[in-house]
Amino acid sequence: MAATTHRGITYTGTGTYTQTVNLDLPLWAGVDQDDTTWLTAYPGALTSFEPRQTDGANRHQPRLVCLTLNAALADTQTLTLSGDCNQIISVMSQRADATANIAIVKTSDLVLTFDMEATADGTTDDLTAMELWLIVV
Repeated sequence: MAATTHRGITYTGTGTYTQTVNLDLPLWAGVDQDDTTWLTAYPGALTSFEPRQTDGANRHQPRLVCLTLNAALADTQTLTLSGDCNQIISVMSQRADATANIAIVKTSDLVLTFDMEATADGTTDDLTAMELWLIVV
């Protein structure tokens, strides 16, 4: 089981494949995802607009994460996220191997399961590398 941690999120895969984080981009303009002081600051005192989060520690900010999964990625293996994330919102992938069909199933809020079959028959398991784009919160 290979694991990589980047900016508070740990990416753990089953099997022998490895993952590399290429990009981790906050999707809120002007906010540094490593700084939580913005959560405690609020201008004004309108009760209906006051922040509900007062501890300033728990982030809930969408992030765009791009990973490279190497060619040891095989059928039925999983990728599990943990740490500073609550849910995978969206998944997009680009395979590196033109002979593989890839399906990615979100089996829980933070777990992806891969289904890779050979293009030739659609049933023979295949190995492939891929670029994986995730939106996580």
